[in-house]
Amino acid sequence: MQNIKENNRIYLSGGGNKKQSFHLDKFFFDALPKNGRFFYIPIALRGHKLYPTAHLWIRSILELHERTDIEFETVDDLSKCQSNTLKEFDAIYIGGGNTWSLIKELKESGFSDILIQYIKDDGQVYGGSAGAIIMGKRIDTHDDENKIGLQDISGFNLLNNFSVACHFKDEQNDRFKTWAIDNNLPIVCLPEETGLIIENEVALCTGTKPCTIYFADGTKKEIKPKESFNL
Repeated sequence: MQNIKENNRIYLSGGGNKKQSFHLDKFFFDALPKNGRFFYIPIALRGHKLYPTAHLWIRSILELHERTDIEFETVDDLSKCQSNTLKEFDAIYIGGGNTWSLIKELKESGFSDILIQYIKDDGQVYGGSAGAIIMGKRIDTHDDENKIGLQDISGFNLLNNFSVACHFKDEQNDRFKTWAIDNNLPIVCLPEETGLIIENEVALCTGTKPCTIYFADGTKKEIKPKESFNL
């Protein structure tokens, strides 16, 4: 696991619309100071019809949570970002979309190194769906089309060798039990409406549905909202 300082916090969303992620979003935005600023990364949507209007979507979430005092910034070219730039922000928000293209662009732009250092330096990062999956050990936990032919399935491994699956449904239990056994790794499965808040290597489940953990031996454990587990 990366050497992360004690006060950092990682938010992982199982995906869904702004009403489904409301509980986790509230924790995130409540943690930001009055007149705070965050850096918004919507590039997982690049090439999708929603990409040009992503800033309007994130603004609508701020309005939903009555945090119109908060400002955000984004850039189209992450290679132009420097570590000093991120020090100006209270948090980073990485939106959902295609997991393959997201992690490829983060790594090739050099932004992944800056992001990980930001987390080490007590930064707060929110990952929605694809943005959550990349925080884990492996990213081959989804059904996104790999149009770019990416072969590298390694994530940022910020969760002590756990991987993350999002948009989880009950009928996928056998799939992820097998995944955990075959890869000899634990995986946490997040339904829509469910998220995790990770601090000091402890993950708090939040939302309306439990999250499901499969350990490397195939053992299953459900974590209900407001319950925690150790990474």
